[in-house]
Amino acid sequence: MTNTKSKKVDFLLTDLFSTKKDDVLAALDKIPSQGNARVVIPLLRTYKAWEDDGMIRGGIEKILRELKTETAIPELITALEDPEYDEERALIISSFWNAGLFPVDDVDVLVRHAIRGNYMVALEVITVIENIESEIEEQVLQDAIFDIDEFMDEYPTAEHGELLSQLKDVLTTLYNR
Repeated sequence: MTNTKSKKVDFLLTDLFSTKKDDVLAALDKIPSQGNARVVIPLLRTYKAWEDDGMIRGGIEKILRELKTETAIPELITALEDPEYDEERALIISSFWNAGLFPVDDVDVLVRHAIRGNYMVALEVITVIENIESEIEEQVLQDAIFDIDEFMDEYPTAEHGELLSQLKDVLTTLYNR
């Protein structure tokens, strides 16, 4: 059965990478019922390839918002860490909270991207971290707070500085609970 599922995903990926819009749209229609976490990075690759097509991009955004499997977390983190998807950082991070996925073990990664990113990335990171209900390791929180302070000392007029201050407040609150 797993082999059959794997073959279905392989066929979906073939259509997802097609140069024919209809094939890509057909794959996007099937992915919610037949796909798995393995399709996350290919979806982002297709998102980039079809940058002028709102229908395809909208379909991919919808799928990413509706991921309901914890196995998607490592795939999303992998994509977040890949410089190829720097322009998609806010989309990737928003996928966590939209889908109800909370990367508790990757808070440091999220904070690092909030610092490196722009206003939208920082905003999405705040939203994800505010919604984490599980305990986050104290050392991770301390390090994240220190990293934000260090960045703000070096770049006090950063475009997303106010949001980073808000993120620091969220992290401090989590640390003190």
